[in-house]
Amino acid sequence: MTTPPPPLREPEGIHNFRAVGPYKLGNGGTFRTSMVYRSGALELMTEKDAAWLVDELGMRTILDLRHPDEAASHGSRHALHDRVVENSIFRPEVKQEEFVAELNGLFGPGISPARYMHYLEVGGDRMTRAFSLFGAESNYPFLIHCTAGKDRTGVLVAMIMDVLGASPEDIAHEYGLSDLAIDRLIAYLRSNGRQIQGSDDEIRARMATPPEKMAAFIDLLHAKHGSSENFFRSMGVTSGTIENVRRLLTA
Repeated sequence: MTTPPPPLREPEGIHNFRAVGPYKLGNGGTFRTSMVYRSGALELMTEKDAAWLVDELGMRTILDLRHPDEAASHGSRHALHDRVVENSIFRPEVKQEEFVAELNGLFGPGISPARYMHYLEVGGDRMTRAFSLFGAESNYPFLIHCTAGKDRTGVLVAMIMDVLGASPEDIAHEYGLSDLAIDRLIAYLRSNGRQIQGSDDEIRARMATPPEKMAAFIDLLHAKHGSSENFFRSMGVTSGTIENVRRLLTA
């Protein structure tokens, strides 16, 4: 298993921020560093954070996977708003509260591999649209984010890594790194007035990102579709786009 380096710095107003890579890939290469970053919501970023993202990391595209209701309630305007591509993974025509209630009714509260598979069933076209953006060199570097930076963001990053040929162990490890940011995530949610039910231990357990959960999602994905590549091809992604993603993200 490849162990990625620690982040260059911890942004003041952005929780769960990190670079993706370098991970060894099945073709003998590695996941190219300084191309893909991930985080939670950005509206609390400071001026210093924004300057660092642009001037030092060269950030060109901020891919926002949140539902429009989340952006409206938590805020979507920030210093780098002009670089944002909005691409809700959840159905924008259904209220966020109703959709989460549907997920909880089907799978219970908290994460599960089956819950992540449902993301593809109800939002596969939007996940595919997000993936296709990585085929254009002019879009890099990317920052992918949702609210927590662990579930929708985690599924998209996992599928990109799978297309590149990263091992299931490294995909699961990358997902599990979000555990280190749970306290900052809880603080962020509370700062936005979110009433979180349960004791601190119960909240942390519900928001945890155990690597085995992502490993089980990848197993389910492969069992149903064969691979992330096959899934994206079935959704209309061309061979050229897939090869461009591999070329741009393989060192």
